[in-house]
Amino acid sequence: MSARQLRNYTEEAVSAYIDKWFQETDVCHCEDCKLDVMAIMLNNLSPQYVVTEKGALFAQMGDFDPQKKVDLMSNMAQAVSMVKERPSHT
Repeated sequence: MSARQLRNYTEEAVSAYIDKWFQETDVCHCEDCKLDVMAIMLNNLSPQYVVTEKGALFAQMGDFDPQKKVDLMSNMAQAVSMVKERPSHT
């Protein structure tokens, strides 16, 4: 019997997406800026909590939705613009 664990699949998807595409942006690539971009994105996207592996698999099915990818890309562009305008470091 496996232990159940509460997970926010949206956070996992953003983390995977940002690792893949963040380096191609024109914002500072330090860890602080990366985390700021992620925080802004997660505050603008709906959370998708799962508890079981079946729930996680169901959530992953949404990764094939082209609109979800467009939403992530648009959200990331907006977050990068915000962080670029006002980075949390000098």
